[in-house]
Amino acid sequence: MNKKTFFTALIILTTLIQGRCFGKTIPIPVDSIFNHIKSLSEIKVIGYVGDTLMNYIDIESQDTFQLDCKWKKYSEAETRIMKENDSSYQSLEGTFPEVGETLFILFYEYGRNGCLFARKENQNFRFWDPNSIPFANSVFFVAKEGIYKPTEWCKTEYQTQTEFYCSDGFLIEENDFEKISALY
Repeated sequence: MNKKTFFTALIILTTLIQGRCFGKTIPIPVDSIFNHIKSLSEIKVIGYVGDTLMNYIDIESQDTFQLDCKWKKYSEAETRIMKENDSSYQSLEGTFPEVGETLFILFYEYGRNGCLFARKENQNFRFWDPNSIPFANSVFFVAKEGIYKPTEWCKTEYQTQTEFYCSDGFLIEENDFEKISALY
């Protein structure tokens, strides 16, 4: 290995390690998301432009939109590593939906502009943050009382007497989600 290659590799490694060391957790009380919804729409993902834009169609209006997904490639690589190390890893944090998938997208404004996806799983809708990445991880505060529920993984790992701390999203029962979505 020549000096130039060595120093380039050293700079890249330092940058990656530094990003993890100076990581930031973004706390998000789930109640606050639903008190600050900007829009909630059913969408169909029609494609990706490189690793920076997701193209989708709003099912109701049939308008086409784009969503910034500049961390998609990094998040997918991180998720792949986690699944290789632990076959039971089920987190959706930092992931984007598949091309052709129909699901919900929720935009909210609470401390920052945010975006969540929601996919129907059994009798629930599972919400997650596609922009939650290892050095800017979203953690949802899910109260133990109320309509929002922790994921199975979160339920057993991180909790206090009053709430769960979930980085892999949260659940809403189908009938409660239908009531919420009817408002938007």
